[in-house]
Amino acid sequence: MKNVLMFCQFITILALCKFVRMKVVLNIILISLLLGCSTEKKLSGPLITLTNGTIEIGLIPAVGGVLVRASLAGKTNILNSDSTLWNESPDKRPSLDPKAPFKTYNGHITWLSPQSEWWIRQDSFPDLKESRSLWPPDPILTLAPYRIIQQTATEITMESPESPFSKVQFTKIYSLDRNTVTLTTVAKNISEDTISWGLWHNTRMNGWDAVFVQADSAALRKTDHYNRDGIQKPQLQFRDGFYSYESVQPEKGSQVYKSKSFLNVKTPLIAGYHKNQWLIIRSEAIEPQLIHPNEARVEIYIENSANPANDLQELELQFAYEKIAPGATIQAIETWEIWPGTGLQNKSELLEEIKLKFK
Repeated sequence: MKNVLMFCQFITILALCKFVRMKVVLNIILISLLLGCSTEKKLSGPLITLTNGTIEIGLIPAVGGVLVRASLAGKTNILNSDSTLWNESPDKRPSLDPKAPFKTYNGHITWLSPQSEWWIRQDSFPDLKESRSLWPPDPILTLAPYRIIQQTATEITMESPESPFSKVQFTKIYSLDRNTVTLTTVAKNISEDTISWGLWHNTRMNGWDAVFVQADSAALRKTDHYNRDGIQKPQLQFRDGFYSYESVQPEKGSQVYKSKSFLNVKTPLIAGYHKNQWLIIRSEAIEPQLIHPNEARVEIYIENSANPANDLQELELQFAYEKIAPGATIQAIETWEIWPGTGLQNKSELLEEIKLKFK
């Protein structure tokens, strides 16, 4: 069976030849074959669950180490992710070809920052480089299988392949302690040149979940709207020390409402509420000027449509944009606290609840 899977991987990689130069093809073939080897540091297949009896998370090492589930033990998933994709067979897993349609698993993911530099450090796809393409993210870091380095009931360490596109390798560490998840990403420069990157954590919830960002009234740098018809919705609003979106269902026949807000927050605290559970995201203090000027320490992206069940909200943290010497690393750390709610549903009441918790 292993030989069949490895042969399928090989055929898939050969299909990339018309898109990429041979050097990159050989790199990806090597990645594929190494991942098929049997070693003590094995690759995992389907969903892995970590729990300490209080909280639980679920992740898929075989697909970019993406974290797709987080909740109180036994409760509804807080994150936006399609559970039908979690245990798919190897032949259904996404292509590593940047020209292929991007397959999203949502949940929590790590990207490099800024988005405008995703494809400028490679020559295999000159069109992506010349246009400074904003999509897709590096498939080696976001979709390739990660190798499990260490795993216990409450902690896991995973390592990505080395990316010939971004010139880095990711290590992800997720650990549980009481009601807290600590999420760490380390990026190592695998090239012979000094490069510059920031790390970018992106957590997806439903577009209609109540989300609050603790900040002062001057924190909002801008809000970008992505509706072709020019509708300026949804809009971030400030009240009592917190920013939040007023989700708006589009008028009949209108496009999906999309917007993204950029907030200069030194010490982030983001509170998201879903199905009577709070997800509290925190991270260390970073001066706003250390973030790449195209980005902001906290970014909130939201989509509202006529089909609310499928709508998306992204709770994003940007980390310092740094020079990375050959062999050196940078890292990003955030924590999640998962708390039970008190049964409230009204957004104003939820704001009062979160104010009391963090006054």
